Amino acid sequence: MKINKKILIVAALIFLIVDCALLSYKILFKKEYPHRVHKPKIDYKYSVFLTSDDGPLVGSKYLDQIVRDYEVPFTIFLVGKPMSSDKKLMTNLLRYKSNPYALLANHSFTHANFHYKKFYSDPKGVEKDFIKNEKYLKLTSKIGRLPGRNVYSIGDVTKGEPNALKAAKLLSKDRDYKFYGWDYELRHSSDAKITESSAIKHYNRIKELLKSGKTFRKNEIIILMHDQMFTSLESQETLGELILLLQDDEEIKLKTLKEYKL
Repeated sequence: MKINKKILIVAALIFLIVDCALLSYKILFKKEYPHRVHKPKIDYKYSVFLTSDDGPLVGSKYLDQIVRDYEVPFTIFLVGKPMSSDKKLMTNLLRYKSNPYALLANHSFTHANFHYKKFYSDPKGVEKDFIKNEKYLKLTSKIGRLPGRNVYSIGDVTKGEPNALKAAKLLSKDRDYKFYGWDYELRHSSDAKITESSAIKHYNRIKELLKSGKTFRKNEIIILMHDQMFTSLESQETLGELILLLQDDEEIKLKTLKEYKL
């Protein structure tokens, strides 16, 4: 009986030491993300919209975590077909759906099967593809982006390649969709790695575009990314650094596309 008590006392002491050590580790080494995105910016001048295409993919879980960690408004354009053939991607879709900072939007079901000219030769077919994606992914927003085309169709405000624009206008008329293109892209190579890893360079280019008025709408800029690029640690770090630069700029407010003003 005495032996059992000693064992219990020793075990309790070990548990206490380990618990204290873990607590100390958390306090000393836990990475704290500054929650500056939601601070009031009454006198801000520019609106920045961070967006990403083609999820849910393998890289989506990493982007989802970045959005949560930095509490940053983000618009995610989703494609249904990859998930229909890989059910493991359902987990990443569910992550997005439970993310309070993410606005989920429609990027078509097939992504035109990467045959864009053929896809846009049939506007009705494009409409059906978007409706299929909306139902398959249970999307509730009426915000869209056409695959492979930089097209805007927001009420009477339009821009883009004529055939693709016909499809966008049809969906705008029949389904109340608003379509958004982009002003600036964080590009990546075929192996998913970001081609420019300097966050400060991206930040400076974004500010230059805003100051010069060389965006679709003055004082507003839409940034394009792609989910799969975030399988790269380098891409993750670049985006995190860029978010902090944008958050710290008193002239800039980060928003989802629901807040895009005409």
